[in-house]
Amino acid sequence: MDAIEVTHYRAYRIRWIQLIVFVLATFSNAITSITFAPIESETSKFYKITSAEVNSLAIVFLFLYPFGTILSIWLSRGLSMRSTIIIGSILNLGVFIRLLSLSTRLNPYISLIIGQIFPAIAAPFFLNSTALFASRWFSPSQRDIATSICSMANPLGLAIGSLVPSLIITTNPSAREFFILLMSESILVLFATLLIIIIFRSEPPTPPSSSEEHHQAINFKEDFINLMKNRQYLILLFGFSIGLALFNAITTLLEQLIEPQGYSSENAGIFGAIIIVAGLLNAFLAGFIMDKTHSYRLILKVLLIGACGSGIFFILILQPNKLYPLAASIGLMGFFLLPLLPVSFECALESTYPIRPEWSTGLLMCFGNIIGGVFIFFIGYLIKLDSQYKHQHIFRPSTIFILCSFIVSSLTLFIYKGPYLRLEAEKQSIQKSSINNASNII
Repeated sequence: MDAIEVTHYRAYRIRWIQLIVFVLATFSNAITSITFAPIESETSKFYKITSAEVNSLAIVFLFLYPFGTILSIWLSRGLSMRSTIIIGSILNLGVFIRLLSLSTRLNPYISLIIGQIFPAIAAPFFLNSTALFASRWFSPSQRDIATSICSMANPLGLAIGSLVPSLIITTNPSAREFFILLMSESILVLFATLLIIIIFRSEPPTPPSSSEEHHQAINFKEDFINLMKNRQYLILLFGFSIGLALFNAITTLLEQLIEPQGYSSENAGIFGAIIIVAGLLNAFLAGFIMDKTHSYRLILKVLLIGACGSGIFFILILQPNKLYPLAASIGLMGFFLLPLLPVSFECALESTYPIRPEWSTGLLMCFGNIIGGVFIFFIGYLIKLDSQYKHQHIFRPSTIFILCSFIVSSLTLFIYKGPYLRLEAEKQSIQKSSINNASNII
């Protein structure tokens, strides 16, 4: 009998170094996206720009996400993951342009918006690669926790980005304070870029699982058509997009939501950090459970129940002089909302395998960010209408819209019943390998 080659899969120790570098690059990109949101009134006062212009500095990340996704996928057709991530990191260095806003000879807003555009285009290079990176470097027993860690790098950046600006910028902001804030973020981005160039690699010498033995090619038209024909993926796409849009809107407009109730920008920064930190803790727990059980659909439904309940609690408690209950409600929202990101990524990847993760997860993020930009403008408009109501009114235009969005997203995702195509393919590969081994022994 002819000898049959048996593949031995291995996870290399260097994967953890790769993970740290990838997370740092994603984190540095995220922290720049939220810079001005927690200090909206101070930014508006210092630069003499409107609230809408300040909000646009964060919204640009949402509306440019589709362009960045198309660009990153197009580049990945001919380049390695390392090359595309390096390009994304170089685009991220555009944050240095924001420092020109402190020059009296230039229009400050133009420098700020251009300095946000480059990292906004770079964001999909990192976020759409989380599931792909985890699959390339980690075995099936650690793949889910790796996806959770990578996908949480962005919210962690949002958390730090929500907290730090309010600690540096005072109620009477100065050019020195803004210089410290913008320069510190720029140096972080530069450090992450250097690490990516020096350390980051596309994949280990040998694959960690059977699903990574052969890399699926990207076909724009064919892959998109297949995704649009996948009913379960479309259900996931719709429900996830509304949920992500709602999360983006709440974190961006948090100060404007709570300020009419008597809370400060410092409170907004702390609340923004609470929602992310609570979510990070549960995301790691969810990642560990996913690795052990691979029960993605069940975990998704449990998180949805908690997210919807915490959203209702937040709306009911959004009143004056309830600082600690409000902080608790925001923490619970983060606890249940954020883990939906890695869980949804895994559901998308499983239900669309063998389509490349950049497509399946990238489309989720594209729609979520576009709708998020619309939500920010619309909820911002509704917040202005809230002034017609007394503080005792629980259900105001903005809170009614937030509540309805929570319910629609949760009900949609609750009917998701996507298959586990990748897990099934890996199971069949293991069974085939076992049969081959038994044949060799005989």
